[in-house]
Amino acid sequence: MQRHLAKWLIQRHQQAILRKPDQPKAWSKLYTICTQENDSAGFLQFCEDIIRVHPGNRHAWTFLQLASKEETSAIDLLTLSKEIVRLHPGDEGAWSRLDAAYEKQEDDFDLIEFCQEIIKQHPGNSQALARLSVAYKRQGKYTELISTCFELLTARPGDAQTWCNLADAYAARCKYDDALNAYEKAIALKPNFVVAWNNLGNVYHLQAQYDKAVQCYQKAISINSGDATPWVWLCLAYAEMGKSKEAHDAVKKVEKCLPLVASMLSEELAEKFSAVVAAIR
Repeated sequence: MQRHLAKWLIQRHQQAILRKPDQPKAWSKLYTICTQENDSAGFLQFCEDIIRVHPGNRHAWTFLQLASKEETSAIDLLTLSKEIVRLHPGDEGAWSRLDAAYEKQEDDFDLIEFCQEIIKQHPGNSQALARLSVAYKRQGKYTELISTCFELLTARPGDAQTWCNLADAYAARCKYDDALNAYEKAIALKPNFVVAWNNLGNVYHLQAQYDKAVQCYQKAISINSGDATPWVWLCLAYAEMGKSKEAHDAVKKVEKCLPLVASMLSEELAEKFSAVVAAIR
């Protein structure tokens, strides 16, 4: 009798979820009774079935991971996430779950292979192209990154991050004019893009255009003064310009967040400016 009642309750809660998949109470009740009845396998299967139809259902994903601590490994979750993306290649929620699964695996090669599979089946799929560009960037495959960015910009011409990725690839290939142009487009689309401002400064820095580099670093700092990176580059630019006071002031800002880096910068400044003084004498 007890078993029949439990089975009836499980079916009742399942039906409630099927009617309204975003009901948190129905999910909690179903999970509780399935746990009491040691029916984790049945609960996991139900979660997967819901996800296949509703890839962005956060309750299904949450309870799936909660119930799968022992029954399902991270590899299995990755396999499921891939399946859901194949079923819903344009759903950002499905891709976000895949991102989380790959983050645990740290396997860019598999990610690249999977994204290429999706693009082959769905040419121009922007979600796959976006992940592909990130993976290529991490691996330093700049030729592939440039090509992927151009393809992605066909689908998302106003995507500032893609313009920045393209610029990073150009800069890595020492194509500085192309890099400057791409960074400027990224900034035009997203004026407060700190990374783009800082990287734009780096390109000017590499070309010994220190005045322009300083302007970029100062802009990055005005957007986020707590970020130590532009302060580091600002220090180095001032050092190249022979501005000792400004360089040391920048080091003080770096010291708050990166004391070890600040110490190294101080040593470099001491050596540089002592050499300048000795040369003057």
